[in-house]
Amino acid sequence: MQSPLPRGWVWLGVILVSLLLVAAFLLTPPGALRKVDYIAAAVCHRIPSHSFFIHEHQLPLCQRCTGTFPGALTGLLVQWALLRRRRAQRFPSLGVLGLMGLSAMAWGLDGFNSYTTLLTGSPQGLLGYAPQPWIRLLTGTLMGMSMSLILVPAFNQVLWRDIENERAIRNTKDLALLLGVELAQAALIYSRAAWLLYPVSLYSGAAIMAMFTALGAMVFTMVLGYENRFDNWQQAWVPLVWGLVFAIALVVGVDIVRFNLTGTMDGMPGIH
Repeated sequence: MQSPLPRGWVWLGVILVSLLLVAAFLLTPPGALRKVDYIAAAVCHRIPSHSFFIHEHQLPLCQRCTGTFPGALTGLLVQWALLRRRRAQRFPSLGVLGLMGLSAMAWGLDGFNSYTTLLTGSPQGLLGYAPQPWIRLLTGTLMGMSMSLILVPAFNQVLWRDIENERAIRNTKDLALLLGVELAQAALIYSRAAWLLYPVSLYSGAAIMAMFTALGAMVFTMVLGYENRFDNWQQAWVPLVWGLVFAIALVVGVDIVRFNLTGTMDGMPGIH
């Protein structure tokens, strides 16, 4: 089906994505894992001591971000594909929002506690406990899940013509299913099995790009005043292409700033 957007936007978006992808491919080091590292560097400090290693290879994201971004993408997929809530436009209930608030608080407090160990050099942070990899991963996963619970209805509200006046997470059963999948994913990552190196790394990079692409598609649609004009994914591919333009440009821009400020995409100078 034809997109509601003018053809000029269609071709310009395709050309920009093609040019940005070629430039990103040529200007980053060879190897799929190394290219994902550059994507991750736009959102994560990548400090080695705060990261998981598989086969002596540092994963693209730190332990907390390895929970957050893959957790957010998995949350989207569960709600859209497994629960089939592709048009649900209502935000979660107050009870679920309360749980999301607690998750965000835990994520923030553990991050603060972990950061204070870097500042003070003490094994315990200002909150009185030693940071643990499993806590970083768990709080990150819950934060990512919470992000997806906001992003799904927001995305649906902006793009679809036939939105449904219902929640993506309708009841405790839905929430338990989503939480179960998220925790299973976190447990699998925490196992650091040798075969997980490429799947976790590539999924992490895809998760970052997916979050920024969805955000960019929403901004593009709202700026042009084309809210609620799309009936299916075939029509929505144009705002998604422009969302990808936004995602690539943002990652490249942040990487350039980061490299100019720190001289590296791996960790932070003086912090190990």
